[in-house]
Amino acid sequence: MSVLDREMIVLAPEAESQAIFARVPDLQVLVHLDLNKVDAVKHFFIEVSASQLPQVSKIVKAANDTKYLRALFIREDVDAKLLPQLLQRADLRLTRNIIVHGANDWVTPERVMNAWRMGSENELIATAAVVGNHLYVLTCALERLEVPFDRIPALQSMPIEARSRFEIDEVGSFIYWPECDVHIDVESVRYATDDKWRDKCDLEKLTYSQNFGQAIASLRKKHNLRQSSIDGLTDRQLRRIESGEARPSVATLTAIARAHNLSLDGYLEELGNTLGKVLS
Repeated sequence: MSVLDREMIVLAPEAESQAIFARVPDLQVLVHLDLNKVDAVKHFFIEVSASQLPQVSKIVKAANDTKYLRALFIREDVDAKLLPQLLQRADLRLTRNIIVHGANDWVTPERVMNAWRMGSENELIATAAVVGNHLYVLTCALERLEVPFDRIPALQSMPIEARSRFEIDEVGSFIYWPECDVHIDVESVRYATDDKWRDKCDLEKLTYSQNFGQAIASLRKKHNLRQSSIDGLTDRQLRRIESGEARPSVATLTAIARAHNLSLDGYLEELGNTLGKVLS
């Protein structure tokens, strides 16, 4: 089954949310759901106002037991300080499935459900916050990530007063600080905080660099050029590029393209075709 064909259901007992979720493609909106049918739903969401939590408590517990509850969206219609008491009143415990959104914030729940619909919940951002020197990111899979500002090079020099003035891309692809022209995505946060993820990314980059260098060498040989035939580059410089040890700059690629009697655009097009053959 394609990720676009995922069966997704949201239980939205209140009219206010029903109209909003009707806009999400491939999402079935229910007002009621029989407890006996909860285990048949593979991607299940619930949206309810904080004051109405008791109305869905049994469904939440049943869905939690099946492990298919992707998110419980709680809309703030009361003071946020009362949320723990309201959860207790509904006999619900605070779990990782819960995401609280403002009374007028429908972007966040829509973003989360669209991410699940596309199968990109682990790569897209649901929401984010800045607390002191730390950036907190919640993915659309409701994974909580935390990173100090000085751990990510692009954020290190950002003025303290500018840290909270960010925007989140409509679909959740990145966080953007307009004043500093800085973009951060989930991969950047994971790279800074997860050693295993960083090692995996570094290995993938190394592999790609080697393949890129191999494509440059293959195209050079196709044009019957020697490593010494590139004006402006030494044999050693080109060997390092072709072995994947060094990444060529635009100026370097322009020099290589000139040696092939091609424009930079024409060379990159041929290089792309060659790289496709290398990777296949």
